[in-house]
Amino acid sequence: MAMGCWLLAGCGGPDFDENRQKWRADRPGDYVISICGTGFEVGCTLAAVSGDTVVATARSGVRSPSAGDWTFAEAPEQADPVEALFGRAEREGGDCKRTRIDFDDRYGYVADYYQVCGTEGSGERVACFQPDTSDATRCAE
Repeated sequence: MAMGCWLLAGCGGPDFDENRQKWRADRPGDYVISICGTGFEVGCTLAAVSGDTVVATARSGVRSPSAGDWTFAEAPEQADPVEALFGRAEREGGDCKRTRIDFDDRYGYVADYYQVCGTEGSGERVACFQPDTSDATRCAE
């Protein structure tokens, strides 16, 4: 399960550094992750990682994709998807305010975040995380 702060009330704010260090220390060598948009962000991305290399990627334009909804592509040169998720979750600015952040208890990755920008809100959630495999189909079902 994930730990976190709803509306960051009385939490002292999220500890990105502590959880990023936990991720870097405990991350599995291989993993598959599916990250889906929330609020006004629609669609999901999937990445299979082996070592420090993204070996497969897929995209779906729906919020809760099933096996037939994914479009697989060759993995472009890209950053570790979890490190990139940390970066997106940390970003605030202008009229945007983060209202929720949750971290995974075991590995420390950002499990869910949400931010409000003016009258609209969006965020991302980890819909699937499979450690110790780089078989992309493990999160594409």
